[in-house]
Formats: sequence, structure tokens, C-alpha cells
Amino acid sequence: MTLAAIMLAATLAGAGMQEPAYSEDDLYRMSHLIYGEAGNCSREMMEAVGSVVLNRVSDDRFPDTLADVIFQPGQYACTWDGNYDLTPSEEAVEVARFLLEEGSQLDSSVVWQAEFVQGEGIYKTVTSPWGSIMYFCY
Repeated sequence: MTLAAIMLAATLAGAGMQEPAYSEDDLYRMSHLIYGEAGNCSREMMEAVGSVVLNRVSDDRFPDTLADVIFQPGQYACTWDGNYDLTPSEEAVEVARFLLEEGSQLDSSVVWQAEFVQGEGIYKTVTSPWGSIMYFCY
């Protein structure tokens, strides 16, 4: 543990706070994924997109880490179209932090997200600003 990390932990403990259960790398990846996939959309869409990632990490059918879920081949267009590399908005960072602290805001069975229906059924739909419908499915 670095001196800076020890000092942060001591400061947080002295203030009655705990160090976050996620890493800065997790926050970076989640912020970039949310912004890359839903940066021009509502907070509701951003939370749903990030929630699917968290649900996948917890689901045996998918990889066990944020990085492996986000970069799983063929899953998130922003990882190959360049949008992942854009600087996330403050709102995307805020949503990522909220989800990493509070957990998925969707039922844990919701592991599919696309502009078409996948899986066994639709849990929720969210309309983008340009009118396309994103399906969040289980």
C-alpha cells in the first residue's frame, strides 16, 4: 500500500468514513463505458447501461471483472468505435460512482441491452434523445 493510500485510509477512518470498495480503475472504466454508450442520453439510460455491466459481473455467464465485461469481444460498441476513449461528462462519472457504491439499479437478471429484444423478455425500455428504443432484457 502506498503512503498516499495509507494517509487516505487514515483520514477517512478518522472522519468515520470508509474507503470505497471500488478502485480508481473501476471508476475510470465504468465512467468511460457509460459515457461511450449513453453519453448523450438521460441519467435513466446511463444508470441502466451501467447496471447491466454490474449485473453481468455477477452473472456466471459473463466474466468476473468490470474490465473483462466491458472489453468482452462484440459486447460494447464504444470499445471499438472510439467513444470509450472520450472524456466522460461529470454526470457520467457521478452515475458511475453512484452505481459502484449503491449497486445495480435493475433487477439482477437484466444482463442484455440493445436496440432489439434479447433473452427471455423485456424488463425495461428507455428512449434515446433521437428516438431509438433501448431494450433492457433478462
